Amino acid sequence: MADATRTAAPKSPLKAERRKNVDRSAATRRQILEATVRCLDQWGYGAVTNLKVADAAGVSRGAMMHHFPTRQALIVGTIEFAYANQSAFRAAELAKAPAGLDRFRRIMDLSYTTQRMPEGMALNEIRIGSRSDPEIREAVTPMMSTISEDYVRMISDVAREAGLKSNREMRGLIGTVAMASRALAINTFTYPSSRVAENVLWTLQCMREDLIARELGAKHARRPALPVDKT
Repeated sequence: MADATRTAAPKSPLKAERRKNVDRSAATRRQILEATVRCLDQWGYGAVTNLKVADAAGVSRGAMMHHFPTRQALIVGTIEFAYANQSAFRAAELAKAPAGLDRFRRIMDLSYTTQRMPEGMALNEIRIGSRSDPEIREAVTPMMSTISEDYVRMISDVAREAGLKSNREMRGLIGTVAMASRALAINTFTYPSSRVAENVLWTLQCMREDLIARELGAKHARRPALPVDKT
């Protein structure tokens, strides 16, 4: 019979040091990706370089090269990081709304919110900016397509839970909301007036409620109030 008083073997100092190095490396990588998102949001795609990100992240050029030896590697890593953060935020927000039409409305309204997040702006900068860089565009295009497909699939699932049909009209509404929200977020610089966003978002909500009324009956629709004219 084993001795019950036998003490556990001490942990290997070498394993502990390896674990510490892994954690430190992961923290540095995250630090770089967070800085990349900030730089894309503040300065735009064309102004962001690996060296500029390294300075913004407060890491050495060697650390930057270790984690992201090329701009393409940095952009690809940023897409994965930004979309993961967007998805986590969206999931947390959706969990606050009960399943059904409330959750369907919530996920549609979240489109503009997530597009305006630093992560959303970073993804938009990459979508637009990478068009002029064939090598990066080739790596980015399938990733962006997957993100779009995942987004449509997610909203379609929420719509079905609400009793709505995942048909061509629904997919058209999802695409319209996504593209309009993206345009609003990007055009903040050229159309800074909040009235533009308010009017467009109100129109999108009306389209959503019209679809609900057609499929489930008028009693289920909640037509939004017209935005108050502040002029």
